[in-house]
Amino acid sequence: MSTLRVDYGGRTFSFEEPRVVSLGRDPSCDIVLTGPSASRRHAELRSNGTGWTLVDTGSSGGTWLNGTRVAEVRLNGPTVVRLGGLDGDQVDLTVAGLEAARPAFPAGAPAPAGPPPGLDMTVVPGRGPVVPGGFPGAPGGPPGVLVRIGSTSKRFTPGTIVRIGRDPANEIVIDDPAVSRLHATVEMRSDGWWYLDRSTAGTFDEEDRVTNKRLDEPITLMLGHPTAGAEVELVPIVDAQKAQQAIAGRKRKRAALVVGGIVAALVLVGGGIAAVALTGDDDDPTSGGSGDGGSDLSAAELDRAKAASTWIIAVDENGDSLYTGSGAIISEDGLVLTNAHVGKPSSPGQYPPADDPAGLLIALPPEDNVDAAVEIQYTAEPVVSDGVLDLAVLQITGDAEGNAIAPEDLELPEPIPLGDSDDVQTGDDLTALGFPGIAAITLGDKTHRGLTVTRGVASTFNAEDPIGDRAWIDSDLRLGSGNSGGPSIDNDGRLVGINSAVVTAGTAQGQAGEFTGGSALIRPVNLATEIIGIAEEGGDPAYVSPYLDQMDTPPPPDEMGGDASVESGGWSTDGQGGCATPSTIDNPQVLPGVRLPATLFAEYVVSGVPSGTPLEVQFWSLDGSEQLGSITDAWGEDESELCITITVDVPEGLDGLNAVLILGDLEAENPVILQ
Repeated sequence: MSTLRVDYGGRTFSFEEPRVVSLGRDPSCDIVLTGPSASRRHAELRSNGTGWTLVDTGSSGGTWLNGTRVAEVRLNGPTVVRLGGLDGDQVDLTVAGLEAARPAFPAGAPAPAGPPPGLDMTVVPGRGPVVPGGFPGAPGGPPGVLVRIGSTSKRFTPGTIVRIGRDPANEIVIDDPAVSRLHATVEMRSDGWWYLDRSTAGTFDEEDRVTNKRLDEPITLMLGHPTAGAEVELVPIVDAQKAQQAIAGRKRKRAALVVGGIVAALVLVGGGIAAVALTGDDDDPTSGGSGDGGSDLSAAELDRAKAASTWIIAVDENGDSLYTGSGAIISEDGLVLTNAHVGKPSSPGQYPPADDPAGLLIALPPEDNVDAAVEIQYTAEPVVSDGVLDLAVLQITGDAEGNAIAPEDLELPEPIPLGDSDDVQTGDDLTALGFPGIAAITLGDKTHRGLTVTRGVASTFNAEDPIGDRAWIDSDLRLGSGNSGGPSIDNDGRLVGINSAVVTAGTAQGQAGEFTGGSALIRPVNLATEIIGIAEEGGDPAYVSPYLDQMDTPPPPDEMGGDASVESGGWSTDGQGGCATPSTIDNPQVLPGVRLPATLFAEYVVSGVPSGTPLEVQFWSLDGSEQLGSITDAWGEDESELCITITVDVPEGLDGLNAVLILGDLEAENPVILQ
């Protein structure tokens, strides 16, 4: 093992392996820099027990060695670097006992090439230091990592620092404007591979922002935006037996929950906090597909659809937002086509049924700029709906304040023309429009919500009883919460489907097996023909879906037995606590060594709770004065006893929280104090 000596600002610091030493202007750094050109988190000195490496962590002024800007420097002797520029802070680095830290190589194996003793070395990306357990890639050595972008996969051995971003010098280059030049690094630490975000735009695991994450299992992250960023898959490579065990473990733990939305096989895409944003350039549309025999969607046709796409805000009696969705203007007199779960959630056939909002607000882009933030301009009312098909038609009836407007007095953009969804074939191009739900809602004269566009193809057609064989257009379009009810158009700019639901990658189990990716479900517009005709005749609020009598009514949840129980199992930093540390308000668990933001795991013991029981998790401040969030769903297991975990991404600024699990009339508080 070696000792690192750092001389800076007239002081000397010493650090023993293995550890990570942070340098920067932030007071929380191990070595606090004072120079004006240093970044708040400028660099790190890292060691996993085999020596030390200086790593620039995405600083603006850079790290400089012998007049050259470097990303990583392997310390093989006395080294002088400047942080923040050629005239930045000088830091002197000396490693003692380095020779003793170097592991022996197998007999007969040549030692790796290296610099002459006593000389500094700039680490060549992709060739890192040797780590304990063998040389990189050796049998029995530490696991590598696979990074997959689209159809391209690259494997990296331990000791490699994998840089991801737009810079051509990176190991993984992503040519996407949402990605920073140095967006992130993936590197081996003493406890495994870690993903470290270095960007300003951020990295997202679904709707949760990730700053650093240990790679315990394969994960797909979005760079630059929660849904419209660049997608990167990270796979820590383990031996086949461990991989099989991990897969089996995930199947056994289907009850595991995730904050922000409990995983369900079918997730309605209205009123949530995931988002869809612009992917690709509107002036460079995709080719081929439906409509006029394979021609591209023109800019004028897309602009027409943009102008007629509506953001729908459901409000309560006080005018406060309840949820949001999307829609499409389909007539000059103010008819808007959307989902029933957006416009009329009480429609017979909707499951679970829900109360209707007190009002519906309609927001549109400004007349002279279809890409600007939308403005709330109108109010609307549902005039007909089909709960089984999840379709509804609204009529715009008033201005933003609710003052009545006659249909003939409306000044609306050109409606989106209706297409023939029976003409859509697999492989045809589709363009989806809608409004994401991740931005804050502002119910003033203007909002900060913008229209979004994504593109894909029709993948297949799904049957549904009792609707028929083409009940759904299944597509690879990227949709998210808030896009419900928005239009999908063909290459002629005609509305051929209503964006309704998504199937997520981790939950698509059943007769079709398991999917490795998600898909978007679009209701074909031809199924809306009857209710559109009724709406054109003035509407019929009493209309009931003709499919309703043919539906199987979902069975009610089993009764809660007297032996059912829910108890706190405490918290852990790795999800492996085994529910062994019960926590109560009178005796809360203390979790030491937590640096926020961090991913933590709340654990509970659930016994005898029947499948279908209503479930809610509420997150509260420790003193109970503020609710931090909540998730709802239905309990999906019927085993006698389970230890379940809830993954919680805890932001900065909290000294603790209380996660309350509610199952039916059972409740378990689970407080934790963070230190």
